[in-house]
Amino acid sequence: MIEAWRQRFNRGFSQDAFLRVLRAVEDEVGGPIPFRLAESPIFLPGALVDEMRLATEAILAEIFAHPEYADRVRRHVPPQAFLPTSSDHPPFVQCDFALAEGDGGRVVPRLIEIQGFPSLYAFQHALSRAYQEAFALTSEVSFFGRGIDESGFLALFRQAVLGGHDPETVALVDVHPWEQGTWPDFRLTQKLLPGLAVVGATEVLRRGDRLFYRERGREVKIARIFNRLVWEDVRRVESEMAFRLGEPLDVEWAGEPGWFFQLSKLVLPLVSHPSVPRSYFLDEHPVSAADLHRYVLKPLFSFAGKGLVLDLDEEGLAAIPAAERASWVLQEKVQYADVVKTPDGSRVRCEVRLMFLWLDRPVHVLVLPRFSRGRLMGCAFNTADPWTGHGVAFIESGGAAPHPRASEAASLAGAREGSPASDTLPLKPPLAPPK
Repeated sequence: MIEAWRQRFNRGFSQDAFLRVLRAVEDEVGGPIPFRLAESPIFLPGALVDEMRLATEAILAEIFAHPEYADRVRRHVPPQAFLPTSSDHPPFVQCDFALAEGDGGRVVPRLIEIQGFPSLYAFQHALSRAYQEAFALTSEVSFFGRGIDESGFLALFRQAVLGGHDPETVALVDVHPWEQGTWPDFRLTQKLLPGLAVVGATEVLRRGDRLFYRERGREVKIARIFNRLVWEDVRRVESEMAFRLGEPLDVEWAGEPGWFFQLSKLVLPLVSHPSVPRSYFLDEHPVSAADLHRYVLKPLFSFAGKGLVLDLDEEGLAAIPAAERASWVLQEKVQYADVVKTPDGSRVRCEVRLMFLWLDRPVHVLVLPRFSRGRLMGCAFNTADPWTGHGVAFIESGGAAPHPRASEAASLAGAREGSPASDTLPLKPPLAPPK
């Protein structure tokens, strides 16, 4: 993306340096990474990152400024999964943007997905540092969001996860966590937050309305859960769990389970922003049969690309029962740009995840790109091709101004979750009617 940095990196690239990245990260996590890492970072212009950040802020403002939003999405969430949320917003927000072809050859961001669920914050932090050191990347580029530095990120992340509690009383909870593909992030989260427990959902103990985990023969009360539970996984083991998501318990949540549904792909048809491709709930779409080839079909609540249908026809749509059609979204296809030039001259496409921490305002802290030579961007679909898979991004220093007040990020460590949104966001933007 930044041609000078691309040329500089490609000239200096060596497989030995990339192997140093792998070894450094594997040494930190204590085992091999269970997904492919891309050989090269992407170098992002600051103006493009600002464009994606501002688009995210505008979309979040449009959603959260309207109390009727929850009512608008309720009918699209399965009744058993519409969990109450007591916080005004999730502490973790991810926005995935395709780097797409725009007019005149310009690369433009197009929103592919949004989620109010944690991503690989600790892993992305460690991986980016490993690339920076192995390839001797200078301070002219940074892997943090604009206006954020190491201390600011760590302060925000610590507060978002721990909420001021003793780390020993906070548990990262997932279904069989050490069997998940995301387990390296769990290990690195423990390194960033020493004392944090990692507990399987079926290992959590219950005493009345209190939850505990067992550590070296003693029971430790859980004051706060760092929620990494994916609904699809929970459904498979719910009968073995001592608690149910959404029931009243004497525990805080770092990411209430309800945000998994309420801030998700179902946002796409409800917001109006130039970065959002045309999107419709399947039960109310106006797309003609002749135009179906221009859309993809997405299940609202699957994870990691499961259930995505790239090539649509009337027969396929007709096979979806009427009662289930409100749980699917049609989204207009985007044409990905070839944004990474490899040393052999071939091109790779990219999807960029902006990772936010939201205490009193959403703050962009890290970038997680995924690279592909094919039609699908997820790491599960990019396991062999060189220069594809999970990657890192570096943002040029200078350029457009950083986020207002973002340099004060470290001071947010004491901010109370659920305080009013930043006054830099629009107060009453229109919530779009169905398109």
